[in-house]
Amino acid sequence: MPGAKASNIETANRVFTIQGWIINGVQDYLILKQCQQQFLKSDGKPIGLRQAKNLLAKAYQAWHEEQVTDIDQKRTMRIAELKQDIRNMKDEYKGTPRGMAVVNQIKKEISKLEALYPAKKVIVQGDRDNPIILEDGFGPEKQARLDALIAKATGTQK
Repeated sequence: MPGAKASNIETANRVFTIQGWIINGVQDYLILKQCQQQFLKSDGKPIGLRQAKNLLAKAYQAWHEEQVTDIDQKRTMRIAELKQDIRNMKDEYKGTPRGMAVVNQIKKEISKLEALYPAKKVIVQGDRDNPIILEDGFGPEKQARLDALIAKATGTQK
């Protein structure tokens, strides 16, 4: 017969503890053993293996939900972090050439993150007589080879 359930606060504390073990690199089977030894039911008996597995799954699931952020959030967080770096610069460096160089590097990084600079484009070109990339993309040698392969596949020879 099932006993009383742990409170939501107790479950959250257990999940937080398990996440700490995961961060420390403890293997899953050791986490399960530790859960069974450390976490007790309301009657004072240790929790079972199934409950330990459920807690471990909740820890991974909660961690996964916290880790999922889209690129815009990451970009916004990075820009805010860089602006905070400028604000936190020591007063002794703020007016110096070295400090201004650092501020300019940070501002340049912020501008890149905000996509103010156009994307760099590399175009590979050869001379007109011997181009690297053909304009039509399909030369006479390739056409002859394609015709031969089609003829071979269909069983008709030219």
